[in-house]
Amino acid sequence: MREVLRMTALSRSTLYRRIADGTFPAPVSLGGSAKGWRCSDLEEWEQNPAGFKLMESCATITSSQGAKVRQVRY
Repeated sequence: MREVLRMTALSRSTLYRRIADGTFPAPVSLGGSAKGWRCSDLEEWEQNPAGFKLMESCATITSSQGAKVRQVRY
């Protein structure tokens, strides 16, 4: 948490508000009560903080050619 707050320059309450709004990546469980962030999620947010939006759903579908394709809805 300290490192994420330092990296983003956000307050703890602002960080939690943005997580609830879906405009900042949510932490993931590391086992037990430990939580952390995926580096890729934080890097994606860093690339475009104002435009970051969490996806609503992600599903793997099979195309008409038989390829597996991820369908993402924002």
